[in-house]
Amino acid sequence: MSFIPGGVEVRSIPKWIYPVVAVVIIAVVVAVLIIRMPSAPPTPTPKKVVVYASLSEMTTAEPSTEFSNSIMWLPLVYETLVWYDPFKNEFIPGLAEKWESSGNGTIWTFYIRKGAKFHDGSPVNAEAVAFSINRTITLKGGAAYIWDPVERIEVVDEYTVRFYLKYPAPLLKIAASPYAAYIFCPNVVKYAGAANATDPKVSEWFNRGNECGSGPYRLIKWDPEFEVVLEKWSEWWGWKDPNYPWKSSLDKAPDLFIIKIIKDAATQSRMLRAGEIQIAEYVPVEDIEGFEKDSNFVVVRKPSFQNLLMLINTKKAPLNNVLVRKAIAHAVPFEDIVKLARGGLARVASGPIPYGLWGHFENLTYKYDLELAKKLLAEAGYPNGIPRKLILVYTAGDIYEARTAELIKASLAKIGIDVEIRPMSWEEQWALAQKGWESPEEVQDLFIFYWWPDVLSPITYLYNMFHSDSKAFNLCYYENQTFNELIMKAYSLEGVDPDKALQLYYEAQKILYEDVPAVPLWDMVDIRVATAKIKNLENAINPCYPTVVFAQMLVVEG
Repeated sequence: MSFIPGGVEVRSIPKWIYPVVAVVIIAVVVAVLIIRMPSAPPTPTPKKVVVYASLSEMTTAEPSTEFSNSIMWLPLVYETLVWYDPFKNEFIPGLAEKWESSGNGTIWTFYIRKGAKFHDGSPVNAEAVAFSINRTITLKGGAAYIWDPVERIEVVDEYTVRFYLKYPAPLLKIAASPYAAYIFCPNVVKYAGAANATDPKVSEWFNRGNECGSGPYRLIKWDPEFEVVLEKWSEWWGWKDPNYPWKSSLDKAPDLFIIKIIKDAATQSRMLRAGEIQIAEYVPVEDIEGFEKDSNFVVVRKPSFQNLLMLINTKKAPLNNVLVRKAIAHAVPFEDIVKLARGGLARVASGPIPYGLWGHFENLTYKYDLELAKKLLAEAGYPNGIPRKLILVYTAGDIYEARTAELIKASLAKIGIDVEIRPMSWEEQWALAQKGWESPEEVQDLFIFYWWPDVLSPITYLYNMFHSDSKAFNLCYYENQTFNELIMKAYSLEGVDPDKALQLYYEAQKILYEDVPAVPLWDMVDIRVATAKIKNLENAINPCYPTVVFAQMLVVEG
């Protein structure tokens, strides 16, 4: 025992106790620290990233007026009232849950889906529908002509919108268009600091890479010459609807869907094998069989409403002579082009309306006949051929267009027509061709050119490429008032007298066949090649929306 001052007795503690006490104290301290230490964050789930290679750069980000390559992403960010499934021949509810029309087809009522909202959180309603379509109509850009039948739009109540037409028209086809039919938030006026919907500031705001759509993906990067990045939007109404057919599921669709501009088919093929991209828009025909035999990849073949035409400058001598144009048409080796340039993955075109689309006819193909072509040239005053070189332009990097151009050049040489082939970027090709209405002598002679539908009607091909009011895409610079009147009359009858409309469309195409402002070359079979981890790609491709992969329908494994 021992004592301390104050008389308190202290008993001696055995020395062997100290190590035990120390261990206990340390254990208690460690336990306390563990309890107080915040738990480690869970390992984040890797994002599902899908890179889709595009051959051409994007154009604009303006949902009202865009009319070119940005179709690849617009239907993912924005929605239409309805979508169209050509394989089932049915319209799929989009932002409209249901619709109805009057007996004579001039009044259409759409009931807007409750619970859908824009990416800024504001509701999709009838006012937004009227705002969007009215803006598109007023701007008169791109494919706005499809709304020509509309006299006025009425907001009946918060979720009901009614269209009054000047004449019966197939309004569901119009509302399902891949151009000029997108619905966006009225708040874009405020965000752009604009005075009203048609203030140029709104277009400038869109083209800086801003958006306010309601689709399953948000635009988060806009670099139109290199890549466009879309991010899955978890608040999209479609993820929550168990019966909606145009989706997979929230956890299986890509988190990021990237469209990367790769302007060469062979490079796309190499990058696909290297794992640098997951879906290729174009690969060389000779690579397709190898991909089909490799279990690491999947090749999807689908019908397509996309076709390839050669537009002829009808304002530039000697192509302003119809006999010269006919000679060129009969000197195009159509079968060789399909077999050699496209590897058999196409059909020889018969008229400008592609096979499978209502309005296509099978008796509008030019016969390949070099002797007839020479005779026509002689009748035109060129028995020894054309005394100058024709300039043919096509999109650089498109291997199919390149091979087509070479075959046309070789064949035309046999009838005394020398052709200079100029591969150009789409932007260069487009900029050159736009000068043709003012200065036809300063632009190309021949323009190899793809077309695909806006409104799902023959009018999209006949109006855009051949109507004299269509200055943007009538790159034949063709003018024929009888033709103009026929196609617009046919369009006005589609909704009430389709048989009569079809007859008029045929008469219009016969005029084109005789005047030869263009030579339709082939109707495409759509090919996409992807890595095997991408499932459901076949259902994510729709010929009504060419070049689009509906990313929300993809299932990404691994």
